[in-house]
Formats: sequence, C-alpha cells, structure tokens
Amino acid sequence: MEAFSSSLNLLVNYVMNKKKWYAWHSLAGIKLSILICFILLTGTLAVISHEIDWLFNSSQRVLPSVSSSDINWSKVYQSAYKQDDTSLIKSINAPVDNWFAVEVIRVNDQEQRYREFYHPVTGQYQGKGRWYNWQRFFRMSHRHLMMPTIYGVTIVGIVGLVMFFSLISGFFIIPQWWKAFFRKPRINNRKTFWNDCHRLFGLWGSWLLFTVCITGTWYLIEVWGGNASFPEQDIPVVNKVDQVIFKTSQAIFETTIKSVSTYHDLSITRIILPTSEEHIIIVQGQNDTVLVRDRANNVIFDSINGQYLSRRIAHEQSMHVRISEAADPLHFGVWGGIYTKILYFIFGSILCALAISGTYLYGLRHYKSQRNEFNLVRKTWKASWLGTGHWKWFSIVVISIMFILTSLIFTNYVLI
Repeated sequence: MEAFSSSLNLLVNYVMNKKKWYAWHSLAGIKLSILICFILLTGTLAVISHEIDWLFNSSQRVLPSVSSSDINWSKVYQSAYKQDDTSLIKSINAPVDNWFAVEVIRVNDQEQRYREFYHPVTGQYQGKGRWYNWQRFFRMSHRHLMMPTIYGVTIVGIVGLVMFFSLISGFFIIPQWWKAFFRKPRINNRKTFWNDCHRLFGLWGSWLLFTVCITGTWYLIEVWGGNASFPEQDIPVVNKVDQVIFKTSQAIFETTIKSVSTYHDLSITRIILPTSEEHIIIVQGQNDTVLVRDRANNVIFDSINGQYLSRRIAHEQSMHVRISEAADPLHFGVWGGIYTKILYFIFGSILCALAISGTYLYGLRHYKSQRNEFNLVRKTWKASWLGTGHWKWFSIVVISIMFILTSLIFTNYVLI
C-alpha cells in the first residue's frame, strides 16, 4: 500500500509538472505567435534569397560549368572598366554557386550602390541589378526588421529567446519524446490530429530551432557589446590618408591576384578595391578552416604598386572571433553550399508549420465547439487571435513599421 501511495504521488507530481510546462509552453508560443511566424518565414526565405534573385534576374545566370578556380578575375575587372570607367567599383564577388555570374558592386555619382553581372570565365557583361534586391529584403527584414540594428536585432533576439524556451518546454510535455519521431498522427478528431502534427513538426525541426536560437542569442550579445574584433592589421599610414581614389591599373590588379597564393592558401571569393580612406586591395576568401565568413581570411596589397602589406588567417584567430564567425554560416545554412541551404529551407518550412499549427492548436483547445458546428476553422482562428491578447498589437505594429521602412528604403533608392 505504501509503495502504491508513493507511486501515486510521483504520478501526481509528474502530471502537475507537465501541466505547468504545458501552460508555460502555450503562453510563450501564443502571445508572440504572429511575430514568431513572421520571423521564421523571412528567415526561411533568407536562406534561399540569392536563388530567388537568380530566378528574377536573368543577368545573374550562367551555365553551371564554372568553379571558383575557373574565375578570370582580370577579365572581369577589365570588362567592368570598359563597361563604365566613371562609376567606382567597390568590390568584385565570386558567384554564389557555379550557375551564378560574378557580381560587381559599383557606386554611381549619387553615391548609390548597384550591381553588375559578368560571366566568370569570359568576363562578358550580362546586365545590372538593384542594390536592394530580394536577398537584401529577406536578410534585413529577418535580422533587424529594417529598423536601426540595435533595436531590430534586440527585438528579434528576444523573440528568439521565447522560441528557445518553447523548444525546451516542449520536451517536458512529450513523454518519451525520443520514441515519437516516427509516430503517425492520429485521426480520431481534429484536436488530436493537429496535436500530433505539432509534435512531429517540433521534434523534426528541433535541431534547426536550437541552432537558430543559439546563434540568434549570440547576435543579441554582439549588438549589446559582446562582439568580437579582429586584431588590427599592419597597414602603412601612407595607405590610410584621406585623398582622391586612384584607379588600380590592370597590370597591378593582375599582379595582386597572381600573388595571393604566395601568401595564403586562399580560394578567392571577394576582392575589395581602394576607397578614399585606404589605398589598398583586400582579397578575401576561404581555406580549409570550417565555419568562418570570407572576411576571416584575407591578403592585403598596396593598390598603387601591388606590394604585399598584410594577411589574416582564420585558424589563427581567437576563440571569441571563431565563435562570432561561425554564427552566420550556422544560422543561414551556407556552410555546405546549396545542399545545406536546401536542408535549412526544408526544415525552416517545418518550423513555420510548427508555429502555425501551434497557434491553430491553441484555438482548438480554447474554443468549445459543438458537434457538426459550421465555420469551425474561422472560429478556431478567432480564439487563437483572442489568445494573443494585447501582444498581437505589438506584433502588428512591429511588422507594419518594417513594411513602412521597407517602402521608404527601397522606393527612394534609384532604380537601376
């Protein structure tokens, strides 16, 4: 009898704890559900935003037959100046994948940036593109809601913490969750079906939700002062004088590109050209160091005479820098090229379904429906809408501000 009583007490405590976890899980998910859905959706589309631009702008397309080693940087540079010798070239970027063109970022007389696209091998000019494209839209709306960075990243980071709490609490309300990955949704009734679907979405998307929440928290830490800085590179004072920009000659450009392999085992992905502040050429790229952005590796040359000045090697950086550099590749899934981007897009879509199904499930649980009732779906969504309380207005205001700022930023920029 005593053993039975003890077991009963343990069961009661478990149920009560489970109920508490469910209450907190439900509360965290529903109050900011509108904003959570929006952030997950823009993040999922941000993963494939370059590919969306590729679909909309034919100038970016080439036959999938080139790799980074096939890029003729000198021909692209020469062709870019033949195309326009008045607009400043800011940088030349390697193709995102082997069916993309090389991208040249330029600045016109109105100090506005725009893009030009060139064939990676022949250097042939293929067309123009706006600076504010789909990639910029999804990246900016997801990262900081088009707001000043410190405010936007803070809002998105806090929402990420709410999602992280929902993730953790979800495991406490699924008994033996490790056995539930392949459990089919039951079709007994609408509530049971959506509950099982929500459980499956959560389990299968948990690894990605954990990844984006952790990296999102890191972005929040960075914006409030925890950001890592690279060690200062040795650049002579003469190259830092504020003066007129000198165009780098074709001969010097070719010499610097050929010299990169002497100083670094670098696969070039970006070439940054001189500015009025620094008369240098910065060559960035990747080597065998994993999970770093292109800027973590570089070789710097004098843009006047092609002399080697400095270099940065990713694997020699501090742990703080390495953590900071790993955030973007992990958050957006670019660390494995198109294959990991597809993987992130698929599971990002699952996370969107998780947020939507959770919101709908809340309505099913809180609306007392009658058998054979009409308009049940509409009434269920209404119950979910009411469940968001005053927080729905916060989400709507934030998203509305984002779209207003998008309109101001994108439409007031010169259409190229």
